Amino acid sequence: MSKQKTYSFLQQAFIFAAIMLVSNFIVQFLPFPMPTSVMGLVLLFICLCLKIVKLEQVEGLGNSLTSLISFLFVPSGISVINSLGLMKEYGFQIVSIIVIATVILLAVTGWSASFLLKLRDGERGKLKEVVQSATPIFKEVKEVN
Repeated sequence: MSKQKTYSFLQQAFIFAAIMLVSNFIVQFLPFPMPTSVMGLVLLFICLCLKIVKLEQVEGLGNSLTSLISFLFVPSGISVINSLGLMKEYGFQIVSIIVIATVILLAVTGWSASFLLKLRDGERGKLKEVVQSATPIFKEVKEVN
């Protein structure tokens, strides 16, 4: 049985705060606008993948924040209610753009996934032959084995 170390709320909050501080610094130097929270998620993902941050170091606070997610959407819901006049005037165009963009996104994602699966399954042998014929290093490794 392995014991997982439990981290206090303050330790977990410090890790999140440090990541947000670094992401805020990075976002200031990007040539395009990006929300600090998105950059923070990317940095946290990278840190978790590279095992710089262990999952148990942020899991407790992450679960707590996830359970509050519906409460965190209340301000955006209030903003939609405050702009009902705008929705009344441009509602059809807004909904149309959302539907069209969603359909395009689904189609492109489906076609991309299909292309990548075909490339992985059907072209794997052909790709290997091309790489092996193009570089003599592979031939030498194949002969050694």
